Amino acid sequence: MPDGIPLSRFNQAYSGPGRIGLWKEPSFILDLGGNLAVWCEPSDPASPHRSATPWMVLHGGPGGRLSAAHVAPLRQLGLPWFGFDQRNSGLSEDIDFSAIDTQRFIDDALQLADHLCIDRFHILGGSWGATLALALAAHAPQRVAGLVLRAPFIPWVPRVDAFIGELEQQDPALFKRAFRPGARGRSVFESVLSGSTAEQVLAVRVWNALEMGLLQWARPSTAIHLPDLTPDQQDALLRKYRLQAHFLMHGCFISTEQWVRDVEICATAAWPVAIIQGQKDRICPPGGAIFLSEMLPNSTLHLHADLGHLPDSSTMVQAVSQAVFQLLDV
Repeated sequence: MPDGIPLSRFNQAYSGPGRIGLWKEPSFILDLGGNLAVWCEPSDPASPHRSATPWMVLHGGPGGRLSAAHVAPLRQLGLPWFGFDQRNSGLSEDIDFSAIDTQRFIDDALQLADHLCIDRFHILGGSWGATLALALAAHAPQRVAGLVLRAPFIPWVPRVDAFIGELEQQDPALFKRAFRPGARGRSVFESVLSGSTAEQVLAVRVWNALEMGLLQWARPSTAIHLPDLTPDQQDALLRKYRLQAHFLMHGCFISTEQWVRDVEICATAAWPVAIIQGQKDRICPPGGAIFLSEMLPNSTLHLHADLGHLPDSSTMVQAVSQAVFQLLDV
């Protein structure tokens, strides 16, 4: 570890589940006015990069959770890392929506770094996690060593409306069952947040089914089927998409002007940015990554013709791992 980042603190924090069972329970729980589930792992003693600056890992969503796929590129290189399930996500505790916004997520991330005595870190974030990474880096640029952004999401109303339009095109008849034809933005999110219980359940089931269709590289040739769900699965979907609707309803709590200012701060920083984008990504299309790279002269854009959105393919893991490796030599 570099000076100021005690390995003993990192090893103590990573005392729980072991490398194989990492996702069955957190490394520890951190109470920040509501419990956060935290995972962290020290560098591999056999790694030539064992003294590297730690990596903060930010999952997507909002409403996703930290997974082995998110940290696989770092583990492949034997690098130290830490991350957490964001508020109302994964194994972290639910708190009232009135207390949740992007700044709360930024504060959580920095307080976790402080708890681990980590003064400076790289950030690896994908999709919404890349959006959060940019906001965090702009908020505390002195604490950042570099960014690796996978499939960055641009939190602008036209982009969100285009995403919902893509959902409708997947299966207009199914979309119509939960939302009015041509519904966008606020109308869709209100169905998830303030409809009757039955309306909310139908809305999140349809949203999820259509989104799963978007994750495929080709449009479905037949109507999309709504699978049967257990009560636990239904509750999990409600939890995930209610949080996502809360953020998207409010523009992810980042105005267009604030997002531009954040990117401008990152553009003038001394640290590098790597952007990894699959050209078959239908959730966060390549245009967003290309646009962002043009605004960041300190960035390198890596376009991959045969990759989609998800982080868990071996090809995506290799692509992210290569980008991480290149930042180690900067």
